[in-house]
Parts: sequence; C-alpha cells; structure tokens
Amino acid sequence: MASSADEARVYFSKIHKEVYELANSEQPISKRITFALKVIEESLERYGLDGVSLSFNGGKDCVVLLHLFAAVYYKFYQNSDEIPNIQALYVTHPNPFSEVDEFVEECEQRYCLNIVKIEGSMKPTLTIYLKQNPNIKAILVGTRRNDPHGGKLKEFTPTDHGWPSIMRVHPILDMHYTQIWEFLRILNVPYCILYDLGYTSLGSKNNTFPNPDLKRPNGDYYPAWKLTDESRERCGRENKRQEKEAAAIKDY
Repeated sequence: MASSADEARVYFSKIHKEVYELANSEQPISKRITFALKVIEESLERYGLDGVSLSFNGGKDCVVLLHLFAAVYYKFYQNSDEIPNIQALYVTHPNPFSEVDEFVEECEQRYCLNIVKIEGSMKPTLTIYLKQNPNIKAILVGTRRNDPHGGKLKEFTPTDHGWPSIMRVHPILDMHYTQIWEFLRILNVPYCILYDLGYTSLGSKNNTFPNPDLKRPNGDYYPAWKLTDESRERCGRENKRQEKEAAAIKDY
C-alpha cells in the first residue's frame, strides 16, 4: 500500500504503465479501456484535479473506475513536486457490510484518497458534499449502460433538474459486466472479498445476498466473475430505491 509520497509515486507509476499497456494491447478489452482513459483525461482537462471527485463505495465498477483514474492521474501529475490526494465521496449505508467498509479503508490508503464519508440517500448527501467542497464541478461515476437508468446516459451528463448541479462523468459506461471482471483479473486489482463469496452487486445487509445463479451444489457460491449473463447481475438485490437513484449518481 502507498504509505508515503515516494511509495505512492512508485505505485501510481506501476498502475499507469500496466493500464496503458493493456489499453494499447491486442486484448479485446483494450478499446473499452482506451475510451475510458480518454474520457477521464478530458474530465481533468476540463475541470482540473481540484474540480474533479470520484463517487466511490468499494464496489467492483468503482474499483475499475478508480484504477483507471489513478493511471490518468499519474500521467497528468508525474512531474509535479507533490502528487495531491484523489478526492472521493463515499455515500454510506445505515447497515453496511463490514467487509465493504474495510475494503474502502484499504483503498483510501492504497490510492491516497481524500475520501469524505456521508451516510444518507444520494440527493441530500451530494448537496452536503458540494457545500463542503464548492470547488468540485464534476464527479466521476462507475455507472454502466445496463445499470438502472444507464441506457440513455452520455459520457458527460449534468445532474437532473432538482438535483445539486454538477457534471456526471461516466468513463466505463459501455463496459460489460464480464469486461469489468476481465480488467480486474488481468491486472490483479484488489477487490472486496464479498465478490468471492457469490455477491455480484452490493448494497447494504438489508437488501443484498449472494446471487442465486452462482450457488454450488454443496450450498456454497461461485465467485462473481463466474456469472456470464449480465442481465442477472442484480439478482441478489431486493430494495429498488437505490436503483432509482442510480440515474443521478450510482449505487454499487
């Protein structure tokens, strides 16, 4: 983990090298990565590091987004005397998984996150966050096209009427579920342990269970990356409220 400025620089350099090499490779996923990197680069060119934040909650999509952002981040700031921390917002649940919170803390250290944790629903939480950080003009979100309300989004989409005004940036919008796991596994990116226990979409303990499609004959579950039908990704989720809020930001 990146525990000092020098260690952080080395770690981000490694991420940058591996991600851009994969983007320039002959792997089928390379085009999706190249596109995502360009969107992130454009966000930093438009708003600067001080004006960009990440919506991060430890979910698989957010981890891919963060790892891609770290690669671009190093490209932009590798020659700076100091590499500033990445700004992030973590909207927490009232009954969270301890495994998720622990993983978020690990990422906070690993990626040098300046993460603000606020409990509540998305709209009031975002309002509080932007009042505390008026410099933030854009927030990068790990929404994908097949997420609830993700079908009509564009890479740069302002928040809806009645919501706090901010630009939503969607670098991985056109990545599929299987490509998310392909990215994580090719680059050996650490992810929350719950995904190895059959969870494919994470919320709170109140509404999230292992995906029944991954149940083994012995009662255990296959890991999340074994799921091949992405239309079944959210079969372990019960509560639909957060899915509606995904139109504005993104849940897990």
